[in-house]
Amino acid sequence: MALADREQRELEEIEQHLHDEDPELAAKLTRPSVITLLFGGALRALGVLAAFFGGLLVVVLGVTWSSTPVVVAGALVCLGVFLKLLVQARQG
Repeated sequence: MALADREQRELEEIEQHLHDEDPELAAKLTRPSVITLLFGGALRALGVLAAFFGGLLVVVLGVTWSSTPVVVAGALVCLGVFLKLLVQARQG
């Protein structure tokens, strides 16, 4: 839910006051920690790998069961992961 204009202004005033009072603390609060950067990227990568291999598992199960809809569902999951990675690579 978005903040009202009044609330947004108040929040910006509080933030500016913090920057004026203690710039060092404000800098620490606004930049992410090294741990957050490392684990955030690792968790994201593990999630992508899990989704991709989950899709592959569904494809294999579909082939084993001779079920076309299951194979298609697994292929769509794998394709979705690939397309998501492609879009993220193009954005930055």
